[in-house]
Amino acid sequence: MTHRDADAIVIGAGHNGLVCAAYLAKAGLDVLIVERSHRIGGACVTEELVPGCHFSTFAYNALGPGPTICRDLEVPADAFEVIEPEPKLLSPFPDGDHILWWGDAQKSAAGLAKYGQSEVDGFFAYQELMQRGKEIAQEFFLSHHPPTHKELYDRYRGTPHQPMLEAMLTRSHWDVLGDYFVSEKIKCALARADDCGYPTAVGSLLAEVVESANDGAGIERRAGIVRGGMGKISAALADAARRFGVTIRTESPVETVLVEQGRACGVRLQGGTELRAKIVVSNADPKRTFLRLVDEKHIPSEFRNQVQRIKTRAGYMKYHAVLSGMPKFSCLPRDVDVSAARIAPSLEYYEQAWLDAQAGIPARQPILSLQFPTLLLPEMATPGKQILGIWVRFAPIRPRDGDWDEWRPRVLESIVQTTEQYAPGFRELIEWQRLYTTADIESETAITDASIRHVDMTLDQLLHRRPLPAWSAYQTPLDGLWLCGSGTHPCGSVTGAPGHNAAKAILSSFNGKP
Repeated sequence: MTHRDADAIVIGAGHNGLVCAAYLAKAGLDVLIVERSHRIGGACVTEELVPGCHFSTFAYNALGPGPTICRDLEVPADAFEVIEPEPKLLSPFPDGDHILWWGDAQKSAAGLAKYGQSEVDGFFAYQELMQRGKEIAQEFFLSHHPPTHKELYDRYRGTPHQPMLEAMLTRSHWDVLGDYFVSEKIKCALARADDCGYPTAVGSLLAEVVESANDGAGIERRAGIVRGGMGKISAALADAARRFGVTIRTESPVETVLVEQGRACGVRLQGGTELRAKIVVSNADPKRTFLRLVDEKHIPSEFRNQVQRIKTRAGYMKYHAVLSGMPKFSCLPRDVDVSAARIAPSLEYYEQAWLDAQAGIPARQPILSLQFPTLLLPEMATPGKQILGIWVRFAPIRPRDGDWDEWRPRVLESIVQTTEQYAPGFRELIEWQRLYTTADIESETAITDASIRHVDMTLDQLLHRRPLPAWSAYQTPLDGLWLCGSGTHPCGSVTGAPGHNAAKAILSSFNGKP
């Protein structure tokens, strides 16, 4: 059964698919989005998991889309509201010490004075360095031509930005932090290694800079919690796409990409319906696209082998809870609450969590990124209740021993026990809890290996190598098939940049008339 021809079919109604589709439709193309789920948004959704309690099920922090995309797509300023928490983040330590990070650098620095004036001075110098990195990243963030290392060196050689560029491409985040700080606590509180595993991995600084560059790339909306949950962003983008004429078809899982005479020409849905188009754009991750949706006979074997080797090792889990009250962190005064905290108190802690996962064991001491949205938005829960969301790192997609039914109670206990260590009494506040394992996330979102950014943000999978060298500009070896998801340049997270860039690449390639 075949019906509905279109200029372009976009596979997946995640935020990047919506952005890409809207740009293509604005340029005059007839665009159809086919989405496997009953809902739009992919991993950027809001769900009422408990009556009266609304959760940002997976993605839970807004970094965009910002003015460039919102202006282009005519997204109203009031389509979604981002609330910026203050303080931004609590970093607690087992000995009762803590660091609070604020939007105001002076206020953050004041909290570091207890570690010595040299650490305060180092903080301002480090801030200046990171700003240089953001300025580099802003030049390529919304570009459909991901730069090579050579192009970046040629651009910044002999400029004040050259030392930062060299650090981004040759050093680890941890190594660079050591240039500015002596305190291990400060370094741990600033270190990021979400996809690299270790803060000591070369490229971990590049990943941090690229992801934090949103506010330097014409993306000026504040980062923070979305009123009504992350699904508000997806809804606003879907409304924009529909205004430009995009049709969104939910509950329409793609079985395969149709190929005729060596060119993608549409999709076949589960059930047999065939939909034809001049081009197909996949918002699915690269592994799912090429290992599941495209028959292997249509792509070169060496390319398929390269796709199989793409790193998707940074498996996350997501924990949700309804609480009878706000947990009290023992490191803070009783009258002080925070909406966000991260538990990762030492380099050894980081490394062991990663090593556990790579050995097939959910991290025995997990890295926890906690968010209490109801502290800022009490209407997201029933009166008197608090909701909690935690990204839990790291975990294998399949445990080495046993299955997730066996591991789930142990993982839940490790999350509760770890949180209890820093917020005594937390356990007694829990009225309901739910764990999305890596397998659950993969099943719910169709993201391979629950690698939430589709492709790990390692040095060899960023810039001109994302997702693969020679195939980083949204094109693929199969004519007529393009990529627009988080596994493409510049990065994951909810920015809309990959969708924006993919649309620009497609329109540029076809001169707006595919």
